[in-house]
Amino acid sequence: MELGAQDRSAFAGRATAVDYDGLKQLHYLGSYVRQLPVSLTRMMENAYDWEHLPFVHSSSFAAIGLIEEGDWGWRCKADLPNGAGNQLLELLVDRPNYYWATTVVEGSGQGIQIHTQASEQNDGIEVDVRFYVPAAPETEAQAAMILSVMQAQYAQLYDEDAELMQGRQAALDTKRERRAETNERVDLGKVSALDIAQTYTAELQAGAFVVRYWSNGWIAHAATCPHMLGPLAKAEIDSDGRITCPWHGYRFALSDGAEAQKRCGALPLAACEVDERGHLMVSA
Repeated sequence: MELGAQDRSAFAGRATAVDYDGLKQLHYLGSYVRQLPVSLTRMMENAYDWEHLPFVHSSSFAAIGLIEEGDWGWRCKADLPNGAGNQLLELLVDRPNYYWATTVVEGSGQGIQIHTQASEQNDGIEVDVRFYVPAAPETEAQAAMILSVMQAQYAQLYDEDAELMQGRQAALDTKRERRAETNERVDLGKVSALDIAQTYTAELQAGAFVVRYWSNGWIAHAATCPHMLGPLAKAEIDSDGRITCPWHGYRFALSDGAEAQKRCGALPLAACEVDERGHLMVSA
């Protein structure tokens, strides 16, 4: 995505803290409240994670480019789906209070603010998402329609985010619980009995690996992305010999594991060899 000086200048002079007093100048439309079976840690991690937006939320975002980020939050330019234009977005985080505010600084919906309060519940968390617009709609019917659209969008966004956050938590739990005595070498059986159109899993001491046939031979790569443990078991191999993480679009070469833009460490690979019995052996 192309980012110009005009995009950056739109944020000039803006504060990097949530302006609670500024809410008095806006019109409150209503809220969306949702319980999620995740932790506050995963939720706050998700709030800071601008990169996942076009990949996990493709119906709301087509592409995104970073302008700046920090402990305070982030500022980005986002393209909307189906050529519907773009937005300059700002997300400010009040980390100690598990609170964040998103503002459409320019573009479609300019001036809209979405404020979210997360709180811990017995079996997870609750998010209270509050929608504000610069001025009151002309009629109550218009206000109700706008609120309904925004509630429906956030219901879908949190459906998608919940799946990501639960997947990451499961991957972290698995990584933490992996026992030291896990196999360092796995026998997948006779090569002649393996289907080259299928993928297989090898649980090694270094982690879970996906075993697949590619470029006239068997290869094995980590089943989770080294960036944030996104699932790679179903990732397809493209014409450049790379697989793409479905969460953030990071692309890894199967030849050496390198990420295309060097945004994170290499994807771990494992060795595949056929032993004297004709069995496919996978080892770290």
